[in-house]
Amino acid sequence: MKLFYRFALLLIIFQLGACSTIIENQTSKLADNLTDTILNFNDPDTIKEATPTFLILIDSMARHKNASGKTQLAAAQMFGSFSGAFVTDPERQKILSKKAFYYVKEGSCKIDKSWCKVNSLSNLEFTQLVDAIDDDNVNIAYAYAVAWLGYIQTHADDWAVVAQLAKSQQVLEKIVLVNETLDNAGPHLYLGAIESTLPPALGGKPNIAKAHFERGIELTAGKSLLIKVEYARRYARGTFNKTLHHQLLTEVLAADPQQEGLTLMNSWAQDQAQLLLNDENEYFD
Repeated sequence: MKLFYRFALLLIIFQLGACSTIIENQTSKLADNLTDTILNFNDPDTIKEATPTFLILIDSMARHKNASGKTQLAAAQMFGSFSGAFVTDPERQKILSKKAFYYVKEGSCKIDKSWCKVNSLSNLEFTQLVDAIDDDNVNIAYAYAVAWLGYIQTHADDWAVVAQLAKSQQVLEKIVLVNETLDNAGPHLYLGAIESTLPPALGGKPNIAKAHFERGIELTAGKSLLIKVEYARRYARGTFNKTLHHQLLTEVLAADPQQEGLTLMNSWAQDQAQLLLNDENEYFD
């Protein structure tokens, strides 16, 4: 079951924006135009078919011995996003999420030495690292946390990996304090997903999840349809609130997906909303 990356199309915004900074100056304008075109494209299937070519290109750049940290972060975001949004085979997901996590660790370390060997830090050292997240390094922290979540999700059969979830959550909670609007309220979306993954009886915190989803909707003025979809999928279904579930999904389907910088994500969200509505009665009854 996809716990975090069902909504990974959000990261296409982040990843391609990063990629535009690593292309040679003479082609940076082309990269910017590509980013804008993808974000405002209304057919996710076309993007799915076109992305593998770009994956090979960014991988070849990130593997180079002189690759910059920004290049490697861009590669991490690209592999993580593609895996979560379009790959369904568990073994392929493992391979791609592992590559994403490798590149985010390498890239973060090159840009900021304090992010080197994060997994080997003591609890105190890790807390100090998180406390030091600010406007200057929040993008690094966000990229790291998201790739980390993807790796954890695809390696859920390894309890040593699953145990790292609390640390990735700790990073996201700090990011919310620094810049909660980052990536169209992405930190709130991920935290909402984390808090609603488990039922209350097993430690889940649906009220906190609800607050994150609603704050995300508020910050994006309801224009990010994916937040509403995940609010329905995770909170409404998890608490068996059929009324809220139906309300959120019908709002998504009635909305205009054409929003600057959100069209691709919104189109994908509407597809997901329809799938959830199709089995709504069966799920709740």
